[in-house]
Amino acid sequence: METTRFRQSSKQLAAIAVLIATGLTSVSCAKEETEMTPREGRDQMVEFVKTTTVQTHMNGWWPRNGAAVAGECGLGNGEEGASYNFDLAAPKGSDHVAMARLVADYWESLGMTVRIVNPSKNPVVFAEGGPVLRAMFDTFGPDDLYLIGAVAPCAPGDAVALNEEDEAERKSGKILPGDEGVVPREDPRDRPAFPGEATSAP
Repeated sequence: METTRFRQSSKQLAAIAVLIATGLTSVSCAKEETEMTPREGRDQMVEFVKTTTVQTHMNGWWPRNGAAVAGECGLGNGEEGASYNFDLAAPKGSDHVAMARLVADYWESLGMTVRIVNPSKNPVVFAEGGPVLRAMFDTFGPDDLYLIGAVAPCAPGDAVALNEEDEAERKSGKILPGDEGVVPREDPRDRPAFPGEATSAP
């Protein structure tokens, strides 16, 4: 059984690419000093995203692109580290401008540096600092959805090993931060080729 929490969709990668490609990347992972481990950064980042959704007073937020996933990042001097990313989505509201301002004000209250792109129509809020490395609130997300996502600070660690360990913990029944609401999807390789015939993924 394969679930969305074990893989990033192309749209999640696109959302993360937007975070990385914006002008807010003037502060790189290498310049973000943190004593947290990657998983401590994940936990704080997931809580940040969830708390932000609470500020919107909207229901229906869910991990459309799966659970928090670790990716590679640079610590400087050629050293690689790991950083988790995560996002939640919800059906769009009616006043995008007011919602963007609400989220921006909340992030500013956390000491984050915030800017709003296209503020008068379908705004996108970008922020950096505070409890995360970068964050984004998109009022013009795919499939008529709002999207709130964030990237945790870079910390020493191996992203591949972290994801493998996370998957092993999930298979043992443990629910990790960001797993809540992830929708399981059946792996078609697990389906019998013919009625009564058992198959297994290679």
